[in-house]
Amino acid sequence: MGLALVTRIPNFVEAQITAGALRSGGIEAQVFDGAFGGMEAPVIEGLGGYRLMAPEEQVEAAREALQALRASPGLARPDDEGPWSGPSSSTQFRRRGMQIIAALFLFGPFVAWLIAYLFR
Repeated sequence: MGLALVTRIPNFVEAQITAGALRSGGIEAQVFDGAFGGMEAPVIEGLGGYRLMAPEEQVEAAREALQALRASPGLARPDDEGPWSGPSSSTQFRRRGMQIIAALFLFGPFVAWLIAYLFR
């Protein structure tokens, strides 16, 4: 009995709440990447979020339960389609920042070498 991915949720607290809701429905859901995400939350959010996993035979039931939760009028958000509709603007901003930092670390030494080579 292996585990399979049900969905990715961008926020750790939302992932824990969702896993608890699935567990209360009899689905053995688990949140993965919690320990790493505690240290590097922007990285996890950039990768799509925390993994919500369940046993392979319960994945389809878990996805159906999540669809029912999203469609519930008591959980509807007036400002958007739902809590997992896509990356928020803050997540996109963090992702862009991480890309810029990665580019500086990758190309920074080359640019420094090039400047030193040209002006020696």
